[in-house]
Amino acid sequence: MLDISQLVSLGSERAIKKTVSVDDTVGNSSLYLEQFLSTSACINMVVRMATEMVDQALPQGFISVGYHTEITHEEPTMMGAEVSYKVVLKEIDGNRLTFDFEISDKNGIVSYGKHVRAVVNYTKLLEKAKERMST
Repeated sequence: MLDISQLVSLGSERAIKKTVSVDDTVGNSSLYLEQFLSTSACINMVVRMATEMVDQALPQGFISVGYHTEITHEEPTMMGAEVSYKVVLKEIDGNRLTFDFEISDKNGIVSYGKHVRAVVNYTKLLEKAKERMST
């Protein structure tokens, strides 16, 4: 069995700064919200950051997949604002990795939560998905 704790370290983190663009508002379901950072854009960036952190450390044939995400989006942030994303690996439990994340702008925290990824064998994942399609 793959020992993930030998490949990635607890406390590992990734941080980026980004200016909110029109692409970051896609996913808002209301015309009134089209100029605001969307919750879906927040999740997409967190998932991307966590995936990059983990997958580059995995041996060939293994990938990480999203398992669970919790997000609280407390404050509005508009297009043109600079936001900071921070993702920290907080727990490794078997094949599951739990990340805490925080998104902030110049006025403080905008959004926070946790994201869990599972490390899986890609070939087995593909086989399972194909089996589900055939039943």
